[in-house]
Amino acid sequence: MNKIQKAIHNKVNSAMGEVEYQTDCFIDGGYKSKFSMLKYLEQIKFKRKLIELMKEDIQYQLDEITSDDPQLIEGYDFMTKGQKTKYINYLQKLLDDCDKYILKHEAEWKADSQLKRIKRQSKKKLAKRLEEIEQNKGRKFRK
Repeated sequence: MNKIQKAIHNKVNSAMGEVEYQTDCFIDGGYKSKFSMLKYLEQIKFKRKLIELMKEDIQYQLDEITSDDPQLIEGYDFMTKGQKTKYINYLQKLLDDCDKYILKHEAEWKADSQLKRIKRQSKKKLAKRLEEIEQNKGRKFRK
């Protein structure tokens, strides 16, 4: 794992720590919560890649609780059927809020990417022109 991947991983883990805390509060609070994943994402202002990684973690939890695996079923047997349903709905709401956040910011992220691309291209053109000037002592020759 390189430095960038490690930084991304740490950032996602940190954000998921808050989500896991809120999930614990949801379970401890009688399967009720006022936590809004959408509002939380607006606060932390993550880009799509990080949100997708967060979604993978949430989806994993959702897959676990809806699994037919006897060990996983046993792991959640402390929940009643109604509590499981509420927990599944809670996790699904987290995923839906992630999708809403991505949809809301997609155009903004695309514009940012285009702007960065244009700046990079301009920088390359400028560097090339400066190199030409240096090589030709400032004169541009026509062929």
